[in-house]
Amino acid sequence: MKKNIVITFLIGIFCIMSIVYAAFSQSLNITGSASIDSRWNIKITDVTTKNIVGDAAKAFEPVVSDTAVTFKTNLVSPGDSMTYSVTVTNDGTIDAKVDSIDITDSKNPAITFNTLGIGENDLLEVGDTQTFDVVVTYSNAVTSQPQDTSATLTVKINYVQNA
Repeated sequence: MKKNIVITFLIGIFCIMSIVYAAFSQSLNITGSASIDSRWNIKITDVTTKNIVGDAAKAFEPVVSDTAVTFKTNLVSPGDSMTYSVTVTNDGTIDAKVDSIDITDSKNPAITFNTLGIGENDLLEVGDTQTFDVVVTYSNAVTSQPQDTSATLTVKINYVQNA
């Protein structure tokens, strides 16, 4: 009698295991769709001359391409300088931050360049604008007039997605 109960119990367990296995072995189909609606649109939207000291003058209007701007400034004597105000706008749908600032200049030792009001890791959120200055200066430390008193400078702001 005990033997029949054990056999019946084992057959019952086997049947339950078969049903559970069949339930879990069926394929699961998931259907649907997803879309991402994001745009990266960071660009320089304005460059103006903010401050002119001495006889400094633009050699040509600044040349702008998305996140880079090139300036050429003529300086006459030590102490001359020109300040440009650069505005960057985030017209995209993704917050950004400054990854790095690349400055390429003509390597004229009589002329110095400074960027003010922008730095690495500065945030530029969606819809915001950021303004920074670029100052081109004829160094007061110059003791003799160099051959070339003009300088070309390119400032490129590299943005990355703000995590």
